[in-house]
Amino acid sequence: MKKLDFLGASLFFMIGTFPASVSQASNINPNKIFSFSSLNQVELAQNKAKFKPDSDNPNYLRDYNFSTPLPQTGKVTIRRALREFKQNRMFKACPANSELYAFAESTNYQVEICTKEHTLKQPKYYFSRAKNGSSSLTIKSNDEDAAYQLIFQNNGYTYSIYRDGGSSKNPINAYLEVTRPDGKTFVEALIYLYERQQ
Repeated sequence: MKKLDFLGASLFFMIGTFPASVSQASNINPNKIFSFSSLNQVELAQNKAKFKPDSDNPNYLRDYNFSTPLPQTGKVTIRRALREFKQNRMFKACPANSELYAFAESTNYQVEICTKEHTLKQPKYYFSRAKNGSSSLTIKSNDEDAAYQLIFQNNGYTYSIYRDGGSSKNPINAYLEVTRPDGKTFVEALIYLYERQQ
């Protein structure tokens, strides 16, 4: 695959083209999109051979299974409360009157999710960047229900952080998932996931 032009993020957070102008973007999509790429092409940085179809759904291409330890740490996704996150690891500041809600890191991406202004329990902004510095993406969501579930839309692509099912008694990987308009979903396991406690 080529490289995910979002992170998106992640965790997988895509090969679409989007107008370069923010004003055009807001006319086409209710979510406002900003990108450092002139075409805002979402590509995959990962090696295609690394992703294997999920046994339950061949449209899900996963790099590591739920219980597979990740080579960077020898463990499944390390999940921590946001209060344990060191703010100097942020690659972008949250907008004014907004705070960090979650931080995720996969093999190839970092994702920051920031809150709605003056509302610490409501995610609104999705920032992602490729760790090699080749791409980045910002999404401002107007869909509060989806954002609360850490799901963000961008021109037919869906970027989400899947973190269900994990606990100290059942440690499994969390994922950055990116679903393309054709229905294929690229799923990259998260090395770290820090999230605000509800």
